Amino acid sequence: MKKWGLCLASVLLLAACSNEETDPAETGEEDKAEMAVEQKSMTEEGFITQVSGEDILVNNIYFTIPEDVKVQFSDGAKTTEGVVRDIRTGMKVSMDYQGPLAESFPMQGEAETITILTDEDSVAQSEALEAFINKEQLSQLIMMGQPIVRDNEIGFLFSNMETGEMSEVRIDLDTHEYTIGGEPSE
Repeated sequence: MKKWGLCLASVLLLAACSNEETDPAETGEEDKAEMAVEQKSMTEEGFITQVSGEDILVNNIYFTIPEDVKVQFSDGAKTTEGVVRDIRTGMKVSMDYQGPLAESFPMQGEAETITILTDEDSVAQSEALEAFINKEQLSQLIMMGQPIVRDNEIGFLFSNMETGEMSEVRIDLDTHEYTIGGEPSE
């Protein structure tokens, strides 16, 4: 009797481990497969350091701007509509997009919503960055990671795409004086 029980258990175990394909709808695997290909909504906050044609560079991500992109202004209390031609270098923005990003350098994605941040702090930071970009005459600047703001100063690492140099920059938010790699600007 024990032998028959062991034999039956072995047969059931082998049947459960068989290579027969099952219908994904029967096992619920179809839902898991669909979830794996769904894109997550992501947000990147940073500064526009380059505007060229239908692309903008925010931090270290090139975003393609499709015709149906939503552009808006936000001062933290209210949001108003904007248009693509409102976008310019130096602005602090929040970009909504569907992930994942293309794995390249810089990374690449497609913008869904561009929120131009117009609160007092964001405007002061944008003006300081814009003064730095204009004075240094940088046409291709990639920020490495999120800028850090503290003690009335904005600091970030950047890569000059023309020379390949990577440097640390610190900009005074009031005077717009800055240092590159610890050396004061001239």
